[in-house]
Amino acid sequence: MKWSNRIQITTGQTYAHIALHLLIIVALVWGWKHRALVEVCSTLVAAYVAVFIAMLVTQRSARLRTLGDYLEEATTTYYFGAAMMTLFLVSRIFHNNLLLACLGLVMLVGPALVSLLAKEPTRRIEKKRS
Repeated sequence: MKWSNRIQITTGQTYAHIALHLLIIVALVWGWKHRALVEVCSTLVAAYVAVFIAMLVTQRSARLRTLGDYLEEATTTYYFGAAMMTLFLVSRIFHNNLLLACLGLVMLVGPALVSLLAKEPTRRIEKKRS
């Protein structure tokens, strides 16, 4: 068995996602150490938005569907991190804790509610008339 398959079976994620996790952590630590956390978070959130838009575009094309599925997995994995970085950036502008708490709640609960409400209704099975 290849080492990449073993890692994927053990962790549930590909080695590319694990490497991306580590790069994001290194970028955040570097930004914190060099007092550039706002710039690093802005760049990471902008990269997340670019990947999200690329995912939306590639999922519409049949030829690029596999890339779209990979990007969908990546955006799903990193949504929480992007939400926290966005909340950090907003907290640098607005200093109202109640507003930040409400925004954080909407950012975390919103996708779950949308996925529950956007679910397709189950179709009824029609009986054949004989």
